[in-house]
This record gives sequence, C-alpha cells and structure tokens, in this order.
Amino acid sequence: MRHGLLIIAITPPFHYPDEAERIMELLDSGEADFVHIRKPQWGASEISELLEGIPVSYHERIKLHDHFELIESSHIGGVHLNSRNPIPPTSAKSVSCSFHSIEQLASATHYDYVTLSPIFDSISKHGYKSAFSLEELKDKVKGKNVVALGGVTPEKLPEIAAAGFFGAAMLGHFWPSGNGINYE
Repeated sequence: MRHGLLIIAITPPFHYPDEAERIMELLDSGEADFVHIRKPQWGASEISELLEGIPVSYHERIKLHDHFELIESSHIGGVHLNSRNPIPPTSAKSVSCSFHSIEQLASATHYDYVTLSPIFDSISKHGYKSAFSLEELKDKVKGKNVVALGGVTPEKLPEIAAAGFFGAAMLGHFWPSGNGINYE
C-alpha cells in the first residue's frame, strides 16, 4: 500500500507479451496489491492458460472480470462484477464491482471494494474524460471502500489519498503501450 492506498493493476484486454511474468513481477515488487484479469474478448481456455502460467501462490491476489466459473477449480482470490458479469458465483471469496456514478456509491458497502471511474482523463482509452472532481467526491468516498480508476498514475496517489479514496487502480501505467500496442 502506497500512501495508505490499496493498489490494483488491471490487465490490458489483449494478450500482453510475457503477461504471466509481468503479473508476478507486479505482485512480488509490491507495485500492486492485487491484479484484476480483465479480458472481455477472451474465452475461458485463454484465461485458464494465463492462470496456469502463474504459480498458485499468487492466485489469492488475483480477481477475474470474466469467466467466473474458473474460480471453482482454482485458488483465485475473487471476482469483479461489471455489466458483462453482474452476478457473483456463490463460491467467490471476495467480490468487487465497477461503478460509474456517485449515485451507485450508496451500495458500495455490499462489496469488498468498488472502482469508480473515470476519476482523471484515461491513459489507455483515448477520449475517456474525467467525470468527477476530487473535491466533489471527498464526502462521497470517505469511509467507503472506493478505488479510484481512470487516468491514475503514481504521481496522483497523494491527491487520491487526500480525497479519501480507499485505493487506486491502474492499467496504462503498469502495461506500457509502446511497440505498436494500442489499448483501443
């Protein structure tokens, strides 16, 4: 935890070179407390293959955004609900959820934590602009397990902590888009 914040790395939606190794590196180095595997276009076999490349000792710190059935046969730490997968399996150890409005925060207590986005202009999605000001969120996120998502970089962690967020989630920062990689 940096600045007292839970740090989450979200995988890019496409295949990333040496991805299993990068996930282990993020967790080993302490750069991330958890990794969310978000691959909306991948089948269960592709996600399973990625998980097989990661030793079971890391699985408790991984959450799936898709193919929740994979937690039945693994030690995956939990699931992250979204518009594609809004219902958690009963066997999920931990459940988090994506939020995109202040109104949704009223139900934040039903989850281990929720992500709220976009807090800043996105790094990985061109044209995905901030929907909130940190000032307006201070009273809304304090005391709730709300994780800032969207345009988050390590330089912004002090601002995020000062606004009362529980954590910060990053995609573009952890997965450089050089060498022709495009997040769109």
